Amino acid sequence: MGEKLPEALQSKRYIPDLVDMNWKQVLRFTKGTLSPPKSPYQPYAKLHKTLDGPGDSHPTALQIIKDNDVLGKLTNKTILITGGSSGIGVTTAAALYETGAKVLITARDIPKLEKVIDGIIANSPSGDRAFPRPEPIELHLDSLQSVRDAAKLIKSKISTLNILINNAGVAFLPYCKTIDGLETGIATNHFAHFLLFQELKPLLLAGAKESGSTSRIINLSSGIHRMSTVHVEDINFEKRDYDVYSAYGQSKTANVWMANALTRKYGAQGLTGLSVHPGVISMTGLGRHLSQEDLDALVTKTAKKAKSLEQGAATTVWAAVSSHFRDLGNGGRYLAEVGEAGPVDEKGEGYAMHAYDEQGEEKLWRLSCEPVGVQDD
Repeated sequence: MGEKLPEALQSKRYIPDLVDMNWKQVLRFTKGTLSPPKSPYQPYAKLHKTLDGPGDSHPTALQIIKDNDVLGKLTNKTILITGGSSGIGVTTAAALYETGAKVLITARDIPKLEKVIDGIIANSPSGDRAFPRPEPIELHLDSLQSVRDAAKLIKSKISTLNILINNAGVAFLPYCKTIDGLETGIATNHFAHFLLFQELKPLLLAGAKESGSTSRIINLSSGIHRMSTVHVEDINFEKRDYDVYSAYGQSKTANVWMANALTRKYGAQGLTGLSVHPGVISMTGLGRHLSQEDLDALVTKTAKKAKSLEQGAATTVWAAVSSHFRDLGNGGRYLAEVGEAGPVDEKGEGYAMHAYDEQGEEKLWRLSCEPVGVQDD
């Protein structure tokens, strides 16, 4: 227990269990300040010292579930994952299914997703435990109307949400715009997930209030966020030359900024945002838009760092289930290698200095509200 929360702050907007926390942490959010950790918590650092490609000593998502002792123990939780029909979305969903939580998974192709769900159940190491069957939700992230439609369906199925994992994304696209007039990369990776959060915010707040613990919003970012800040004055590349790496980097910084900003804005009400760099993952489709020459160069350069799909989902799953993030003071963190990352080092690993640009975050938040049709509160 920390110091008692001052009477002036003991109102119904604060969750009873959170009132017992150190009140200075609560004030930290009400004053709108946020900073990276001075001593990053990295419980799996030793397992990441040796890099030997997929299948090396890096922990897997299922190992994280076991290490955190949540096998079959989150039956009172509800989890939503976007982009769960391919890549690390599948292994993330499969691992979280083992917690016994109610899991909802979004994808564009529902027949494909149904087969994925069948596979998750058939291959479950828990055998014939009666965990709830994951529910498929159709969602096209390149359409804001599709996000609204999906959110409406989700709200018809659940009344509370504890964990929102914004996993889906696109990368290295040739220049194009969505039906909403937004550059497709930033539209898919940021604006759609921003709108989804706004639509589901009441469920997340209800989940925090009911559980007396934080509801978590986990954004899949990337180390490539280091290549570009968010150019809020020209987010759609209408005044500058388009570059696939800068565009992807901008969208991944936007994921970090959104997680940071929502932590400042809603931390006192029990919401915490986290951004995740899953690592270099083998066997995903993110590089399909690169030329063969660029793709070959990327594969060669990152061969030792590459992870399997099961290893690639580990940091996301850790963000979802670790007790470390019950503490409001640990919100707004950039995570990598199943731990909190520090600032970029001589090896080029860690978060860029622009990852904690509070003014930039606020500008992006305000900019994001208009095209998705929500008010900035």
